[in-house]
Amino acid sequence: MDLGLGGKRALITAASRGLGRASALALAAEGARIAVAGRNVAGMDELLDELRAAGAAEAVAVEIDLSRRETLVSGVEAAVAKLGGLDIFVANTGGPEAGPFLSIKREGWEAALNESLLPLVDLCHAVLPEMQKNQWGRIIFVTTVGVKVVQPNMVLSDSVRLAVVGLAKSLSIEFAHEGIMVNCLCPGPFATDRMEYLVQSSMDRDGLSRAEAEKLWLAEVPTGKFGDPRDFGAIVATLASERAGFITGTAIALDGGKSRAY
Repeated sequence: MDLGLGGKRALITAASRGLGRASALALAAEGARIAVAGRNVAGMDELLDELRAAGAAEAVAVEIDLSRRETLVSGVEAAVAKLGGLDIFVANTGGPEAGPFLSIKREGWEAALNESLLPLVDLCHAVLPEMQKNQWGRIIFVTTVGVKVVQPNMVLSDSVRLAVVGLAKSLSIEFAHEGIMVNCLCPGPFATDRMEYLVQSSMDRDGLSRAEAEKLWLAEVPTGKFGDPRDFGAIVATLASERAGFITGTAIALDGGKSRAY
Protein backbone atom coordinates (compact mmCIF):
# COMPACT_ATOMS: atom_id res chain seq x y z
CA MET A 1 0.00 0.00 0.00
CA ASP A 2 1.32 3.43 -0.95
CA LEU A 3 1.19 5.60 2.17
CA GLY A 4 1.68 8.76 0.15
CA LEU A 5 4.69 9.88 2.20
CA GLY A 6 7.10 10.40 -0.67
CA GLY A 7 8.52 13.91 -0.37
CA LYS A 8 6.53 14.76 2.77
CA ARG A 9 8.54 16.87 5.22
CA ALA A 10 8.86 15.48 8.73
CA LEU A 11 10.41 16.70 11.97
CA ILE A 12 11.13 14.18 14.74
CA THR A 13 12.33 15.32 18.17
CA ALA A 14 14.53 13.26 20.49
CA ALA A 15 15.40 11.32 17.34
CA SER A 16 18.91 10.10 18.08
CA ARG A 17 17.82 6.78 19.62
CA GLY A 18 14.93 4.62 20.75
CA LEU A 19 11.43 5.25 19.49
CA GLY A 20 12.36 8.59 17.95
CA ARG A 21 15.04 6.95 15.83
CA ALA A 22 12.67 4.13 14.85
CA SER A 23 10.06 6.71 13.81
CA ALA A 24 12.57 8.57 11.64
CA LEU A 25 13.73 5.36 9.95
CA ALA A 26 10.18 4.26 9.19
CA LEU A 27 9.34 7.60 7.59
CA ALA A 28 12.59 7.51 5.65
CA ALA A 29 11.72 4.09 4.25
CA GLU A 30 8.57 5.67 2.77
CA GLY A 31 10.59 8.34 0.99
CA ALA A 32 9.86 11.26 3.31
CA ARG A 33 12.20 14.20 3.76
CA ILE A 34 13.44 14.03 7.32
CA ALA A 35 14.70 16.54 9.89
CA VAL A 36 15.92 14.81 13.03
CA ALA A 37 16.24 16.95 16.12
CA GLY A 38 18.44 16.49 19.14
CA ARG A 39 20.93 18.14 21.44
CA ASN A 40 24.04 17.15 19.51
CA VAL A 41 23.68 17.86 15.81
CA ALA A 42 27.34 17.07 15.13
CA GLY A 43 26.81 13.56 16.50
CA MET A 44 24.00 12.70 14.10
CA ASP A 45 26.03 11.99 10.97
CA GLU A 46 25.66 8.23 11.36
CA LEU A 47 21.90 8.53 11.76
CA LEU A 48 21.65 10.78 8.70
CA ASP A 49 23.58 8.25 6.63
CA GLU A 50 21.27 5.51 7.92
CA LEU A 51 18.19 7.53 6.99
CA ARG A 52 19.46 8.15 3.47
CA ALA A 53 20.30 4.47 3.07
CA ALA A 54 16.77 3.60 4.24
CA GLY A 55 15.27 5.70 1.45
CA ALA A 56 14.83 9.24 2.78
CA ALA A 57 14.45 11.78 -0.01
CA GLU A 58 16.47 14.12 2.21
CA ALA A 59 17.91 13.90 5.72
CA VAL A 60 19.08 16.83 7.83
CA ALA A 61 19.73 17.49 11.51
CA VAL A 62 18.61 20.45 13.61
CA GLU A 63 19.29 21.40 17.21
CA ILE A 64 16.36 21.09 19.59
CA ASP A 65 17.20 20.58 23.23
CA LEU A 66 13.89 20.05 25.01
CA SER A 67 15.39 21.38 28.25
CA ARG A 68 16.47 24.67 26.60
CA ARG A 69 13.53 26.77 25.49
CA GLU A 70 15.68 29.00 23.28
CA THR A 71 16.33 26.06 20.92
CA LEU A 72 12.69 25.08 20.34
CA VAL A 73 11.37 27.65 17.87
CA SER A 74 14.79 28.14 16.27
CA GLY A 75 14.99 24.39 15.70
CA VAL A 76 11.63 24.32 13.94
CA GLU A 77 12.63 27.32 11.86
CA ALA A 78 15.85 25.56 10.86
CA ALA A 79 13.92 22.44 9.83
CA VAL A 80 11.47 24.51 7.77
CA ALA A 81 14.33 26.37 6.08
CA LYS A 82 16.15 23.14 5.20
CA LEU A 83 13.10 21.17 4.07
CA GLY A 84 11.12 24.01 2.55
CA GLY A 85 8.17 23.55 4.89
CA LEU A 86 6.75 21.01 7.30
CA ASP A 87 4.00 18.40 7.02
CA ILE A 88 4.63 15.94 9.86
CA PHE A 89 5.71 16.45 13.46
CA VAL A 90 6.56 13.47 15.66
CA ALA A 91 6.68 14.91 19.18
CA ASN A 92 8.95 12.58 21.12
CA THR A 93 10.43 13.46 24.51
CA GLY A 94 12.59 11.75 27.07
CA GLY A 95 10.85 10.02 29.95
CA PRO A 96 10.62 11.66 33.38
CA GLU A 97 12.29 10.34 36.53
CA ALA A 98 10.91 7.06 37.84
CA GLY A 99 10.04 6.44 41.48
CA PRO A 100 7.21 6.42 44.04
CA PHE A 101 5.42 9.67 44.84
CA LEU A 102 7.15 10.47 48.14
CA SER A 103 10.60 10.04 46.63
CA ILE A 104 10.05 12.74 44.04
CA LYS A 105 10.40 16.34 45.17
CA ARG A 106 8.83 19.42 43.61
CA GLU A 107 11.97 19.93 41.53
CA GLY A 108 11.30 16.59 39.85
CA TRP A 109 7.78 17.66 38.93
CA GLU A 110 9.05 20.95 37.53
CA ALA A 111 11.70 19.14 35.50
CA ALA A 112 9.09 16.75 34.08
CA LEU A 113 6.82 19.62 33.05
CA ASN A 114 9.75 21.51 31.52
CA GLU A 115 10.96 18.54 29.49
CA SER A 116 7.87 16.48 28.65
CA LEU A 117 4.97 18.96 28.38
CA LEU A 118 5.85 22.64 28.07
CA PRO A 119 8.31 22.19 25.17
CA LEU A 120 5.52 20.58 23.17
CA VAL A 121 3.44 23.74 23.59
CA ASP A 122 6.20 25.91 22.12
CA LEU A 123 6.93 23.41 19.36
CA CYS A 124 3.28 23.18 18.32
CA HIS A 125 3.04 26.98 18.24
CA ALA A 126 5.88 26.90 15.71
CA VAL A 127 4.78 23.82 13.74
CA LEU A 128 1.07 24.44 13.25
CA PRO A 129 1.32 27.62 11.13
CA GLU A 130 3.51 25.71 8.68
CA MET A 131 0.88 23.00 8.35
CA GLN A 132 -1.89 25.57 7.98
CA LYS A 133 -0.19 26.93 4.86
CA ASN A 134 -0.96 23.71 2.99
CA GLN A 135 -4.13 22.78 4.90
CA TRP A 136 -2.53 19.42 5.67
CA GLY A 137 -0.56 18.06 8.58
CA ARG A 138 0.07 15.22 10.97
CA ILE A 139 1.10 15.63 14.61
CA ILE A 140 1.93 12.50 16.59
CA PHE A 141 2.66 12.74 20.30
CA VAL A 142 4.66 9.89 21.82
CA THR A 143 3.29 9.35 25.33
CA THR A 144 3.06 6.15 27.40
CA VAL A 145 0.73 3.26 28.12
CA GLY A 146 0.60 4.83 31.58
CA VAL A 147 -2.08 7.21 30.32
CA LYS A 148 -4.34 4.16 30.02
CA VAL A 149 -3.20 2.00 32.94
CA VAL A 150 -1.37 3.45 35.94
CA GLN A 151 2.08 1.95 36.44
CA PRO A 152 3.82 1.55 39.80
CA ASN A 153 6.63 4.06 40.45
CA MET A 154 5.76 6.04 37.31
CA VAL A 155 3.75 8.87 38.87
CA LEU A 156 5.60 11.61 36.99
CA SER A 157 5.28 10.00 33.57
CA ASP A 158 1.67 8.94 34.05
CA SER A 159 0.63 12.40 35.29
CA VAL A 160 2.49 14.69 32.92
CA ARG A 161 1.73 12.63 29.84
CA LEU A 162 -1.97 12.64 30.63
CA ALA A 163 -1.66 16.39 30.14
CA VAL A 164 -0.06 15.73 26.74
CA VAL A 165 -3.07 13.59 25.79
CA GLY A 166 -5.33 16.47 26.80
CA LEU A 167 -3.30 18.85 24.66
CA ALA A 168 -3.49 16.49 21.69
CA LYS A 169 -7.26 16.07 22.03
CA SER A 170 -7.78 19.82 22.15
CA LEU A 171 -5.59 20.40 19.09
CA SER A 172 -7.35 17.61 17.19
CA ILE A 173 -10.68 19.36 17.58
CA GLU A 174 -9.34 22.82 16.82
CA PHE A 175 -7.41 21.97 13.64
CA ALA A 176 -9.23 19.03 12.03
CA HIS A 177 -11.09 21.32 9.61
CA GLU A 178 -7.70 22.41 8.24
CA GLY A 179 -6.65 18.88 7.38
CA ILE A 180 -4.36 18.56 10.41
CA MET A 181 -4.72 15.27 12.26
CA VAL A 182 -3.42 15.01 15.82
CA ASN A 183 -2.99 11.70 17.65
CA CYS A 184 -1.09 10.06 20.50
CA LEU A 185 0.79 6.79 20.55
CA CYS A 186 1.01 5.14 23.95
CA PRO A 187 3.93 2.69 24.01
CA GLY A 188 4.33 -0.03 26.57
CA PRO A 189 7.65 -1.79 27.25
CA PHE A 190 9.77 -1.52 24.10
CA ALA A 191 13.39 -2.63 23.88
CA THR A 192 14.97 0.83 24.16
CA ASP A 193 17.45 2.68 26.37
CA ARG A 194 14.47 4.04 28.33
CA MET A 195 13.36 0.49 29.11
CA GLU A 196 16.89 -0.35 30.19
CA TYR A 197 16.77 2.59 32.62
CA LEU A 198 13.45 1.41 34.04
CA VAL A 199 14.67 -2.17 34.45
CA GLN A 200 17.84 -0.93 36.13
CA SER A 201 15.79 1.34 38.41
CA SER A 202 13.75 -1.64 39.56
CA MET A 203 16.92 -3.62 40.21
CA ASP A 204 18.49 -0.80 42.25
CA ARG A 205 15.36 0.22 44.17
CA ASP A 206 13.98 -3.24 44.97
CA GLY A 207 17.12 -5.36 45.00
CA LEU A 208 15.97 -7.50 42.08
CA SER A 209 18.05 -9.49 39.65
CA ARG A 210 17.83 -8.51 35.98
CA ALA A 211 15.63 -11.51 35.22
CA GLU A 212 13.31 -10.60 38.09
CA ALA A 213 13.13 -6.95 37.04
CA GLU A 214 12.36 -7.83 33.42
CA LYS A 215 9.72 -10.29 34.57
CA LEU A 216 8.17 -7.54 36.69
CA TRP A 217 7.89 -5.19 33.70
CA LEU A 218 6.44 -7.95 31.51
CA ALA A 219 4.10 -9.43 34.11
CA GLU A 220 1.00 -7.73 32.67
CA VAL A 221 2.03 -7.98 29.00
CA PRO A 222 0.18 -10.89 27.34
CA THR A 223 2.72 -11.15 24.52
CA GLY A 224 5.38 -11.78 27.18
CA LYS A 225 8.12 -9.80 25.44
CA PHE A 226 9.52 -6.33 24.95
CA GLY A 227 8.35 -4.55 21.81
CA ASP A 228 10.48 -4.09 18.71
CA PRO A 229 10.98 -0.35 17.99
CA ARG A 230 10.56 -1.08 14.28
CA ASP A 231 6.94 -2.03 14.95
CA PHE A 232 6.42 1.32 16.65
CA GLY A 233 7.93 3.11 13.67
CA ALA A 234 5.55 1.34 11.30
CA ILE A 235 2.54 2.72 13.17
CA VAL A 236 4.06 6.21 13.16
CA ALA A 237 4.40 6.01 9.38
CA THR A 238 0.79 4.88 9.03
CA LEU A 239 -0.58 7.70 11.20
CA ALA A 240 1.60 10.21 9.35
CA SER A 241 0.32 9.09 5.97
CA GLU A 242 -2.28 10.18 3.45
CA ARG A 243 -4.27 7.07 4.46
CA ALA A 244 -4.80 8.47 7.99
CA GLY A 245 -6.92 11.43 6.97
CA PHE A 246 -9.90 10.33 9.08
CA ILE A 247 -8.02 9.46 12.28
CA THR A 248 -7.65 12.23 14.82
CA GLY A 249 -7.98 12.75 18.57
CA THR A 250 -7.04 9.16 19.38
CA ALA A 251 -4.62 7.70 21.92
CA ILE A 252 -3.51 4.32 20.57
CA ALA A 253 -1.85 1.76 22.84
CA LEU A 254 1.12 -0.19 21.48
CA ASP A 255 1.73 -2.29 24.54
CA GLY A 256 1.53 -6.01 23.77
CA GLY A 257 -1.94 -6.07 25.30
CA LYS A 258 -0.94 -4.60 28.68
CA SER A 259 -3.79 -2.10 28.96
CA ARG A 260 -7.16 -3.74 29.38
CA ALA A 261 -9.19 -0.76 28.20
CA TYR A 262 -11.06 -1.00 24.91
